[in-house]
Amino acid sequence: MRKNILYMIDMLAHGGTEKQLMLLMAHLDRDRFNPHLVTLWPSPSMFDSLDIPKLELGLGRFRQLTTLGKLRQLHRFIREHEIDLVQTFFQDSFLLGALLKPMGHFKLVGAFRDLGFWRSRTANLKMRFSYPFFDGFVANSQAVRDHFASVDGLTPEKIAVVYNGLRPPAGEMRSGDDLPPLAGIVSNFNRDVKRVDDFIRVAALVREQIPETTFMVVGGGTFSGGYDSRQAALVELSQSLGLGDSMRFMGTVPDPAEHIRRFSVGVITSATEGFSNAIIEYMSQGVPVVATATGGNSEQVIEGETGFLAPVGDSRQLADRIIRLLRDPHLRRRMGQAGYERVCRDFSIEQMVAGHERYYLSLLGGEG
Repeated sequence: MRKNILYMIDMLAHGGTEKQLMLLMAHLDRDRFNPHLVTLWPSPSMFDSLDIPKLELGLGRFRQLTTLGKLRQLHRFIREHEIDLVQTFFQDSFLLGALLKPMGHFKLVGAFRDLGFWRSRTANLKMRFSYPFFDGFVANSQAVRDHFASVDGLTPEKIAVVYNGLRPPAGEMRSGDDLPPLAGIVSNFNRDVKRVDDFIRVAALVREQIPETTFMVVGGGTFSGGYDSRQAALVELSQSLGLGDSMRFMGTVPDPAEHIRRFSVGVITSATEGFSNAIIEYMSQGVPVVATATGGNSEQVIEGETGFLAPVGDSRQLADRIIRLLRDPHLRRRMGQAGYERVCRDFSIEQMVAGHERYYLSLLGGEG
């Protein structure tokens, strides 16, 4: 008998977690699992495209009287669709799942996707209240698992590690040697921890040594790609460092692959990362990586093989690694090929989906 899985997330947007959830729902083995979706808040474009049982809850603040009615509505959805397992994403869905658990007979799984940079006193209260109601958790890197086990006292054995997945493009990779030197970053500006300003400072150092280098920032401060105050500040910083037209801001795009294919080097400057989707997007296009040595980055980038790692905030070391790659086409090709092979081997959609399926069955029992 097929198992009914319900995914519960705040909303669907063009973020890394949301993209991974869309891939997971699309590639589950439908002979064994039926995916369902609940979003707490509206997200029309991605939500409407899904041809699965789904519910847009329209949840307000938990302190509002309407919350009880929303809980009842969600409980009816779970009962009507005979849900066997609920997987939650982000803190509000964690709390909602915990409130629902005593009302149903489903297994409850929480997804950990980062190193908790968003944790506030209120968030801590929500999460720690919720944990006892959960049957298990899925983390997208060893670093994320270790963080939540250490900070929140969770049993590491209760947290499965399933790396994010991506499907590399078919066919022969472009070497990029026929293109001008280009260092790029894919990142959003919604979180200061992404430290895109560090990338701009690094770019200025690289250009001192290789003046013909151009730079690209793919991402924006809003999911709609709007030109907001954070991007304005980054543009101002770029101009103040004399980068001029060599620095291009592309805004938010649904699929950054078209831009990544033009990169000579893909860069990540974050202060904290659970598992960087941008890194596997770079590697899937045969682009070597220079990234900060934080969180799951060290599990993705094999130092000296698929790219280089440098301390957070060390602009000089990041720049030196980029310069080395720009000056050595052979090294660039070798690292790019190794990264591509690693994505195919360790970070494929198939391994991501299979990892979740195995974990679901370990909690539900049987073969589905």
